[in-house]
Amino acid sequence: MAKLRDLLVYILAVSAVEGYGVIHFAPQLRPAGGLGRLGFRLFLINVALLATYRWLIYPFFLSPLRKLPGPKGGNLFLGHGMLQFSKPPGDHLRKWVNSIPNDGLLRFRGFFNQDILIPTTHETLKQVLSDHTYDYVKPSQFVTLLRRILGDGLILVEGNVHKFQRKHLLPSFQLKVIKDLYPMFWSKSCALTTMLAPSEKENADPRGFEVEFGEWCMRATLDIIGIAGLGRDFNSLKNPDDEIVAQYAEVLEPSQEKLTWFALNIVFPQWIIGLIPWSINTKINAIQKNLYNFALGMVKERRQKQAAEKGNKDADILSLLVESNDFTDQELAHQVLTMMAAGHETTSSALSWTTYLLSKYPDIQRKCREEVRAALPSPDSGKTINAAQIDSLPILNAICNETTRLYPTVPVTIRETIRPTELAGNILPTGTTVLLVPWAINRSHHFWGEDAADFKPERWINEDGTPNNTGGSSSNYAQLTFLHGPRSCIGQGFAKSELKCLLAAIVGRYEFELSKEGDTYFPAGLVTTKPQGGMWLRMKRIEGW
Repeated sequence: MAKLRDLLVYILAVSAVEGYGVIHFAPQLRPAGGLGRLGFRLFLINVALLATYRWLIYPFFLSPLRKLPGPKGGNLFLGHGMLQFSKPPGDHLRKWVNSIPNDGLLRFRGFFNQDILIPTTHETLKQVLSDHTYDYVKPSQFVTLLRRILGDGLILVEGNVHKFQRKHLLPSFQLKVIKDLYPMFWSKSCALTTMLAPSEKENADPRGFEVEFGEWCMRATLDIIGIAGLGRDFNSLKNPDDEIVAQYAEVLEPSQEKLTWFALNIVFPQWIIGLIPWSINTKINAIQKNLYNFALGMVKERRQKQAAEKGNKDADILSLLVESNDFTDQELAHQVLTMMAAGHETTSSALSWTTYLLSKYPDIQRKCREEVRAALPSPDSGKTINAAQIDSLPILNAICNETTRLYPTVPVTIRETIRPTELAGNILPTGTTVLLVPWAINRSHHFWGEDAADFKPERWINEDGTPNNTGGSSSNYAQLTFLHGPRSCIGQGFAKSELKCLLAAIVGRYEFELSKEGDTYFPAGLVTTKPQGGMWLRMKRIEGW
């Protein structure tokens, strides 16, 4: 928005200078009417000339990136921009990555023929994600929109602010801290299996009971991040009517109206969309305000508690951050918003897609169930587990890794250069858009072979039967689900561990299959791969565990 405003001011200034020149040096060219009319006409002419240059001349004839390989065709004015909103998100980009020969960079034309690049190889991904991370930032339009739900926390801040926040948040996500959380993960996982069970009347059907499992995933993961992150159990497994739970469910539900609203806010200035008498504007504004007030209230409550109970050291992330005194209350409120939204949506989405894939591959589901039952205590036993018990199960680990590869929570993320930057031997002008596409890279034939799109958990199991963390790929950049480098997901260890515990309890207790037609299940979230219409399963309890 600021760039557009600055550009219009610049054009206005140029038009004023041109008007002055016409009046003083070529008065015979002055049209009828006053100076204001002359200036307005010159302004419109300059806007038209600039638009023609930017949309029709520069991208086709002058752009230094114009000779990079990319898809053919595209609309004269919109380029291939509309494909960015296709479903599943990023799938057209996957097809380009796999079918268009390139040396590490693809180029396509976005709206108004804007240059958009896709890094495709280890070398170019490493340059963007690790070597020159802070040369690539999230566009301001995108950040302003996401900030309404995520807050101004670690995910959205840039440069030195990001370095500071990451440095002071990192101790809360160390491996030792996460391992200590496994008993809590397991406790909530067992509670999920219990709450899923219907009444005897509902369970009378020998085929099992039908459930929208995605909602239960969200409730379980909200409870977990509530305890680990805030020291508060939302207890949403038993109380789905909690106001905060309901508001997250509302804002993250991928309805067609929200998808349209989100797309319009990306393409057009947000103040214009805000002027539309549209109920979703009012709804989002109210939710944004309520969530921030909740987060700020949690911070103040925790600070008061620590002041009153000196020496009492709670282990949740918020308590550790309050104790550090590195952040103001307002800054901590934004971190709470980030933890709450990102901390539960990642695992919730992954667990939904894991059950989807295991429903399509019942033999793999059965093998995982046998492995879990042989190694872990029943959820009814009251016994807990530790990290070593979960992390040593090769089939369980392989399924979780393969699911997060095929269904990355964020399928496409966007960056923009803030200075001229070299990438694969090309100088990218300031403001060049670069797309990081986990959906495409995670399914790239270059990294994973011709069966890249197939669900093959055995990729993640060594010949001796032990789990591995590479999936057989020679590059760690072949898996972009959690990104890499200084901007990688700080909570990826948390999310992976949580997912394994939840899946172990579910697959050990229930047999499940898809209960709707196959084309019902597809990723269509606002930013994530949340399933459109929910993850509907038919579940049947398997006795003996």
